[in-house]
Amino acid sequence: MDRPPCRPGSVDSPKTVETIALVLGCAKGVGKERQAVAVLKTRPSSVFHDKEVEMKKYAFLSILVIVVVVACAPTASREGTEIAEQSKAWAAGFNSENPDAIAALYSGDARLMAPNAQMEQGSEAVRATFGAMIEAGLGIELDTVETRVAGDIGYRVGTYSLTAGGEEVDRGKYVEVWRKLDGVWKITADIWNSDLAAETSQGATLMGTHEVEDAAKWLAAWQGEDSRRALFAEHGAPHVSVFQSPDNPNLTGLLIQVSDMEALQALLDSEEGRAAAAEDGVKFDTLRLLAAVD
Repeated sequence: MDRPPCRPGSVDSPKTVETIALVLGCAKGVGKERQAVAVLKTRPSSVFHDKEVEMKKYAFLSILVIVVVVACAPTASREGTEIAEQSKAWAAGFNSENPDAIAALYSGDARLMAPNAQMEQGSEAVRATFGAMIEAGLGIELDTVETRVAGDIGYRVGTYSLTAGGEEVDRGKYVEVWRKLDGVWKITADIWNSDLAAETSQGATLMGTHEVEDAAKWLAAWQGEDSRRALFAEHGAPHVSVFQSPDNPNLTGLLIQVSDMEALQALLDSEEGRAAAAEDGVKFDTLRLLAAVD
């Protein structure tokens, strides 16, 4: 009995078919020892060949395709882990009162976008902003919601909780933009804001910190009947407490009880207010204001 003709291009073809099914080594930096080639050969058969053999062949090919996808997957998971570790170092630096450690996690031209403040840029701005929060006695807890990486760019979205004396005084959310610079992930942009409504009505409390040229001169300006307290009282701030750092006498601060926020803001923005601060030796570039949120 003559053999029936074979269908061209089918598995019944008498010509041996060699299919290169897998080549590993797509990931950057993978050496030759991880490269492999799987060759599948199908040999001649008749039209009466058991169909089970053909089904097993395609099942094997499907497994190889899955292996290719897994082997060639990007390294985003590993990069995301590196960002997560850097983020742990951020919180550790804050809670150990080390603003230099925090600044080291940012690029030299990083931008900060703090709530109710102008955008600032550079390592000194990072150090001053978070240093003022540390000086105010705050602690922080960070939680990550999402981290994504694409090449040398990544971002992290999360939530924060600020505490003072063991009690939460603020909570909110943040977004960080990360870049891999010289093999190290750095924060290049950082923005955060509170979940709590800003308190602008009567009864608001403000905390301000800044450095001064001469601590004794500045403290003297807040003493006596005709002191800066009287000036603030005339402009919506009837009660002001004065603070000074024991480690750095020229680092000073104010705790301000505000009855009229608009009047106080007008004073701070006025020529009179700026002239008074300049006379007292206040370094304007170190001024940081924090608002109570509870």
